[in-house]
Amino acid sequence: MKQESPTFVKISLAAAMTLGFRTGRFWRDAKMTCVNLLLHYEDGCRANCAYCGLSRSRTAFEKTFIRVPWHVHAMDDIIARLKKSKTARRTCISMLTHPRASDDTLTLAGRLVHETPQSVSVLISPTITDETFLRELRAAGVEKIGVAIDTATPELFDRLRGGGVQGPHRWDVYWSRLAQALEIFGKQNVGVHFICGLGETEQELVRIFQRAGDAGCPNHLFSFYPEQGSIMEYNPQPPLNAYRRIQIACHLVDEGYSHYDNFEFDENTGCITNFGAPQNVLNRLIDSGAPFMTRGCKGCTGRVDCNRPFGNSPPGEELRNYPFEPTGEDIALIRTQIFSAPRPAKRAVTFSIPNTKYYHTDAYSNRGGNSFLGVSITGRECHLLCDHCKAKLLERMIATPTPESLWKMASEAAGHGTKGMLISGGCDSNGIVPLIPFAQTLSRIRKELSLRLAVHTKLVNRPLAEALAPTGIDAVMVDVVDTDVLQRVYHLTGKTLEDVRGSLDLLKEYHLPAAPHIILGLGNGATGCEDDIEHELELINLLRVHRLKSLVLVFLMPLPKTPLAHAEPFPLRKVNRLFAETRRLFPETPIHLGCARPAGAYQIKVEILALKHGFEGIAFPSEEVVAIARKRHFAIRFEETCCALIE
Repeated sequence: MKQESPTFVKISLAAAMTLGFRTGRFWRDAKMTCVNLLLHYEDGCRANCAYCGLSRSRTAFEKTFIRVPWHVHAMDDIIARLKKSKTARRTCISMLTHPRASDDTLTLAGRLVHETPQSVSVLISPTITDETFLRELRAAGVEKIGVAIDTATPELFDRLRGGGVQGPHRWDVYWSRLAQALEIFGKQNVGVHFICGLGETEQELVRIFQRAGDAGCPNHLFSFYPEQGSIMEYNPQPPLNAYRRIQIACHLVDEGYSHYDNFEFDENTGCITNFGAPQNVLNRLIDSGAPFMTRGCKGCTGRVDCNRPFGNSPPGEELRNYPFEPTGEDIALIRTQIFSAPRPAKRAVTFSIPNTKYYHTDAYSNRGGNSFLGVSITGRECHLLCDHCKAKLLERMIATPTPESLWKMASEAAGHGTKGMLISGGCDSNGIVPLIPFAQTLSRIRKELSLRLAVHTKLVNRPLAEALAPTGIDAVMVDVVDTDVLQRVYHLTGKTLEDVRGSLDLLKEYHLPAAPHIILGLGNGATGCEDDIEHELELINLLRVHRLKSLVLVFLMPLPKTPLAHAEPFPLRKVNRLFAETRRLFPETPIHLGCARPAGAYQIKVEILALKHGFEGIAFPSEEVVAIARKRHFAIRFEETCCALIE
């Protein structure tokens, strides 16, 4: 039987802890007072909102929603625990945009109203509902309605939720449904969700708060949080000082202390310069902590029931919404956040140290580790025997020549702490690693063992893309090289740059997370003019029309007893210019310096250039560059995983 609504729903980790399905403790003993139930269907939500963890085009395997994973539970079990809960004061059904969602929501609402003691709210999907549905919810006993408009302007709405992302939602439909809900449920019983940080100005947010407030709707404010694999995965959260200003503004409007017409804004940036309220009122509100607490549906006592602990951000000093009343110490911290200029972001770099090879320095050691393993599904066999490798790189990898052996190895590795694997192998005569027979096993490993998986193949054809699409793998690495390298070094007679382009297009078509590898030093660029990078830029420009999970640059690493054992290294002047152009062309894409590059002084110089140009990661860094990064006050972290998977 399918575990789908209305018999099953998803609940967040926090809700699972509140109801006793999962063990754990909330930071500072926070309590979750509203259990959110998310409708669940195997084919998911039909919408495609750019920032949402549930969007249909999202590439992440485990689709988090509002920052955390949600797991499926039977409604019978949830209801049994709601009856006994001493913490939950409310339940809220969150609809998806799905053909069955309206009927299933009515079924669930009826059960909750009649079988549990908590008040019931519904976060509706206006696109698939109408006035009749709202009246049926009211008749079923639902007390409050939520409408997630989210964006502050119709232009942003269309770009992030409507035509701009081939989504079904329309601004006018949402406001029309909101008006109908107000007529049926009454003022203060229909809340509106807005998200700060989607590209709006502060002025636009305050204006929309006022529109909702004038209609009689409380504003439920969220801070944008980038969901892995979503279209806006690499967009930053709004600066904390800006979010604190917006929280104050929202509270002032909702509680009637100020009005949009009384605010003042910077004419160039739209930032708030005056809240339109006396300073003593502002001081009193800030000291109360109320503006910084989670905004949501209120109960009969006037307290917020839907406090969503840590939904916008992890616990800690930069907590966005407080799920409890802030203490005096919290208020002092909040005041520094409001009135201090935002601190410049500390430059960060991640040093990836997968267990595919041994790494031991004074800074870090992966000795004895097995967090991330390299696997060859062909053992040491390779049809191509490329000039730079001659299958020597396969010798370091764990051989699993059958799907059964791959599953056995993965199961045992997961039991010993492995978190992920690189799956590759030798290529066939078309430059394809024969992964198709292993696709179901990859899917099983991802789902049952929760290992992160990256696969590496030189090229991709349609049958391979079709096989990999449903597996949930986290990254697909393909080689971005020119026709000369394909034919002369890889021995792929008849293959051209169009085959590389076609591979990238297939990854895009099948929504596979692309982590292409640009390989420097294999072709004529290593010996050409030291200032000419047009040849390499042609390869990089192939990628500009694609949404990449990451972009990895690697170099020929001369191996003994191969035809390229004595090849000249790629000129450093070219490296400098190429790194600069790559960063400029991909300002929001994580760029990594991958595992392969010549050792010695050349390695150190290339790594220094990667730091200089703001690369997000460097694999297996030299001790010298780790020391330089520390001296330059980089925020450093080491991760035992493939660089292509680093967030």
